[in-house]
Amino acid sequence: MLDNVDGSSQFVSQDTKIICSVTGPIEAKARQELPTQLALEIIVRPAKGVATTREKLLEDKLRAVLTPLIARYCYPRQLCQITCQILESGEDEPEFSLRELSCCINAAFLGLVDAGIAMNSMCASIPIAIMKDSNEIIANPTAEQLKTSVSVHTLALEFVDGGNVIKNVLLLDSNGDFNEDQLFNVLELGEQKCQELVQDLRKIIHGRNIPLSSRVNTISISYVDTRVVLHDREKYLLMC
Repeated sequence: MLDNVDGSSQFVSQDTKIICSVTGPIEAKARQELPTQLALEIIVRPAKGVATTREKLLEDKLRAVLTPLIARYCYPRQLCQITCQILESGEDEPEFSLRELSCCINAAFLGLVDAGIAMNSMCASIPIAIMKDSNEIIANPTAEQLKTSVSVHTLALEFVDGGNVIKNVLLLDSNGDFNEDQLFNVLELGEQKCQELVQDLRKIIHGRNIPLSSRVNTISISYVDTRVVLHDREKYLLMC
């Protein structure tokens, strides 16, 4: 998909489209170098204009999600550059960022796998909204549904044991009005949708049951109006 990088992926969910590139491990600059582990440089570029504090906040959240997933001790004094380019936002940018954040998480995970970076575990992320009038909880809400929502949530879960066991909640980013019961319902729905998504991502990683050391052709799948494209490279996943 992308040349001159070690790994790349594209994640499309409804009207939101993200392309991610991963370069590394490479030599780190002196100010970035960590003596015992891999340093991460994460960049989020908006669909329009230049990066603002909004994108910097997305970078911080993305770093918090990805850091526990990577076996950073395998690459002391080295650097991994992760760049997420938002091609289409699919939401009202000044007001919402949950769809972009969720897609960036999924795209970055696939890009890391494509680059052959050692991983401790897998992850999957889903955006969720609670509707204003009906209190209905919707996964992967559209831009129009977001405008009529009372609260929005981004959930990212860490999976081990082949994606069958949830190890940790990596991110739960919520905005709006909601109560404790609604939050638990959001977690319940998010767990179900993330489990479905992580199994689909695992099929892509394994190339539909092809060994990880084999070459995998470009694969497209559908998941709740979501399409994932991972370009043709060697796949090496050490710890997943």
